[in-house]
Formats: sequence, structure tokens, C-alpha cells
Amino acid sequence: MKNSKVVWTILLFACCSAIAMAQEKWLVPEANNDMLSILIFDEDTQLEGKLIYTRSCRSCHGDPTKKDFTIMSPSPGDVASDLYQDQTDGSLFYKIQKGRGPMPSFENAFSEEEIWSLVSYIRSFNPEYQQKLPNLEGIEIPNLTLHISYDENIDKLVVKVTSDSLEVMADASVKAYIQGMFGKYPLGSEMTNELGIAYFHIDSKIPGDTEGYLDILVKTYKDYGTAKYAGKIQAGNPTIRKSAIEGRHLWSAAKKAPIWMIIIFNMMGIGIWGVIIYVIFGLRKFKKLS
Repeated sequence: MKNSKVVWTILLFACCSAIAMAQEKWLVPEANNDMLSILIFDEDTQLEGKLIYTRSCRSCHGDPTKKDFTIMSPSPGDVASDLYQDQTDGSLFYKIQKGRGPMPSFENAFSEEEIWSLVSYIRSFNPEYQQKLPNLEGIEIPNLTLHISYDENIDKLVVKVTSDSLEVMADASVKAYIQGMFGKYPLGSEMTNELGIAYFHIDSKIPGDTEGYLDILVKTYKDYGTAKYAGKIQAGNPTIRKSAIEGRHLWSAAKKAPIWMIIIFNMMGIGIWGVIIYVIFGLRKFKKLS
């Protein structure tokens, strides 16, 4: 009996502790609460954030706006809800970085830039959101330049970042994408080395245009300085693209549809028109008789 009482006491204490933690307000230090993003939120930061969210956050928080988050205490909630959108950017950053209870800390898993990209993705579900930018008065912002090339010997996109004075920019953040018909395909996110260079692998089997050119988008960031490159490089597999309806289809040249389908389709058409003509002549006879 004594042992069972001890067990029940421990269980009751654990439940009370869980309820207390669930009800305790998550307070964010004022300095962190007022912190502003080092990135300008745009489609690229939202895409980066979406990739991170899908990989690391979706299992608990579910699909934004769907309210299909995991049932637990405290509730992870829907990131598109007012519970999240009413918080400051700094508060969201702090909670993602530090974690609490069942919410893990991502301080050692994600860079600051990746966490801000997550915040950017979360904000994309708030049509009324207006990003607040830090006051950069008195801060010297580097003017960055991107130099893009492709090394076919190692199948890598080579990105070099320099400043106005051609000084190489080490530890600059670089993101690269291949732009296609259905959006951007991310090649990854890298930091430049001591020579100001970052490398991105490109699969030579990726279909390009007839000469193998791919549309490349590259962005870099360092100390509030940014640069962007959009152009073509010859790094893909030469591809002759065909229309989705080219060939034998019932609505085009009819070169690829099975013969039996074409015969049945035509017979159905003839039959339908035959019925229509029969009904029209029947109505004319009925009119004459009347």
C-alpha cells in the first residue's frame, strides 16, 4: 500500500508540474524581444525557411493554416495562428533558438540566418505583416560583387564574393538556386572560405536548354551588404523540350493515342450525332402530323 501511495504521489506531482509548465507564460528578455532580422524577408528567405520548417518543424507544428499540429502539452500550435503572428520577430527568433520543454533548442542546429529564414516563412502566412528593419545609420555596409563560373572537372558552381576594392569576402553567406518552370531548386547554402569562394555541386544530368544552359540565381549576404546574380551557365544536360500535348492525342496530332481509343471516340461521336439527327427528324414529323 505504501509503495502504491508513493507511485500515485509521484504521478500527481508530475501531472501538476506539466500543467504548471503548460500554463506558465514564456517570457522573452526585452533585448531579445526587440531584436530585428539581419535579413530582408523575401521569396528566397521564405523558400529557405519552408525547407527548414518541412524538415524540422512540421512533425510537431503541422502544415501552417491546417491546424493539424501534434496533440501534446504544452500545445505546439499552428504557426499561422494569432498566437504566433502577434509576437515580435525577435520573440519568434529567441524561442526557436533557445527552445523550452518539449520544444527543442535549435541554437546548435541552425545558424542565425537559417532561424531568420524560418521567421520569414512563418510571417508569410500573415498578409498584414510589415517587416521592421534595424537602424543602420553609422554602420559601414560593404558593397558586394559576385563572380560566377562553372568548373566542369568537378561539376561545381564556383561563386567568389569580393568588395568594391576587390577584397575577398570570407565568411559571406551564399545561397544558390536553379530556376525552372515550376520554381526554384535550391543548390544549398554555403559560407565563403578564406579566398572568398563557395562551391555548389550541380548534377550534370539536370536538363538544361538545347545547349545545356541553366538559369542560375545566386544571393550573398555579409554585414548587411547583399548582392544578387541571375544568369545562365552551361552546366546541364542539353535537352530538346517538347510540348506536353505534342504527339498522338485526341486533341492534337493524334500520333500517340492508341488506335482503339481513336476508333471508339469517333464511333461515339458518330452515334451521338446520329441520335441528335434522329430526334430532329422525329420532331419535324410530329409537327407535320399535328
